[in-house]
Amino acid sequence: MFEETSPTFSEKIEETVKTAEEVVRHPYTKKLARLGFYTKGFLFVVIGILAIMVATGQKGGELADPSGALETIAGARYGKWLLIIFIVGAVGHGIWNILRGAADVDNAGKSWQGIIKRIGAVGIGIFYLGLAFTAWSIIIAERISDRNGEIPRTLATVLLALPLGASLMFLIGLVIVGVGVHECYSGVTGKYKENFRLFAAETKHRRIITALGVISFTARALLLGLVGYFFISASISHNPNDAAGLDGALAALAATYYGKALLFVTATGLICHGVLSLYEARYRRLC
Repeated sequence: MFEETSPTFSEKIEETVKTAEEVVRHPYTKKLARLGFYTKGFLFVVIGILAIMVATGQKGGELADPSGALETIAGARYGKWLLIIFIVGAVGHGIWNILRGAADVDNAGKSWQGIIKRIGAVGIGIFYLGLAFTAWSIIIAERISDRNGEIPRTLATVLLALPLGASLMFLIGLVIVGVGVHECYSGVTGKYKENFRLFAAETKHRRIITALGVISFTARALLLGLVGYFFISASISHNPNDAAGLDGALAALAATYYGKALLFVTATGLICHGVLSLYEARYRRLC
């Protein structure tokens, strides 16, 4: 019985992969993916600018996570229209990342490391689809509310309510820290550039991409390390309020002795990541 079922299951997986490969090569999929990188870049630039405003003591600054940044965008002039554009881009970025994992666009392979990378791509896709839903909820609600830190605290509350939930949260924290270490390695060594079509870029742009990568991936690694620490701390204390996202990590940096300087540098790194996303829209290998 199992011998007959197993090949059928494998065939279904192969069929799914082939379908994903066909869809990811479609011109409209590529256009959506590029729009997704533009919207991702815009979002990180907004988060970085808001944090720099806090670091420099300017009015209107905020330590925001992606959901909080969407709230800020909604409150701006033509904010709802910008959110509509963001929704289209976020959906495109989400779908492309899911297809990226399924079709193995980055040639991660079928080893356990490759499978983890591909699952990570799918996870990123689901995250951006969630952000699209958040943006749509803001438009429908027609009101601004504080969403900062809502997702990590909600996730922590759900996990802690499950059997062995604290252990699972501890594991998630370790994984996030591990991703941060990988981000740092990828940025410093330039490994991230393997997915760029650098042959199509001029020398000056290749240098800019290299500089942006080192700064942005290092900043992201620091923030991911802090987020992972918060999840580990919440698992030990059994307090979901100890879990925090990007906004919590930025706040933790701001609370240190050299807080404003660290916050300024890290926020600059987030802006660099946003600009790097704009380069990804043009030079990133999409299929």
